[in-house]
Amino acid sequence: MNLTLRQLKIFESVARHLSFTRAAQELHLTQPAVSMQVKQLEESVGLPLFEQVGKKVFLTDAGKEMQRYCRGILATLDEAGQVFDEMRGLDRGHLRIAVASTANYFVPQLLATFCRRHPGVKVSLDVTNRERLLEALSDNSADLVIMGRPPDTMELVAEEIMDNP
Repeated sequence: MNLTLRQLKIFESVARHLSFTRAAQELHLTQPAVSMQVKQLEESVGLPLFEQVGKKVFLTDAGKEMQRYCRGILATLDEAGQVFDEMRGLDRGHLRIAVASTANYFVPQLLATFCRRHPGVKVSLDVTNRERLLEALSDNSADLVIMGRPPDTMELVAEEIMDNP
């Protein structure tokens, strides 16, 4: 079965309104464009999804099944969009931090503040030596590395957060 997200959105609108015209208006498409997308979807499924009796449109049994799956697919995509919005806004996600053992004296206090402000973000803290920090940088296993002196041999963005005594 080969179908597109566009076809599913169009089908869902027609199925909800039981009207090709109302679906076209809602989606800002022409009625023939809506009909063509539904026809292509029906060809992909291999079954009619709608039955027309006079001017009334009804879902076939296959159409009812497609509507059920379509609602689930569109709801899942909407949920994924919300999750990604939350991740962009630091409302949820996973932050992996690797720090040099000397940073262990001040990082926990900073992280406590961050965690209070962003309770949906899971934070992993790895306190380790310089060699393992360089490994974390090279294999991208940490989102943030805090160390005394960044390596000259790697192309990275380094920001000074405090004086190194």
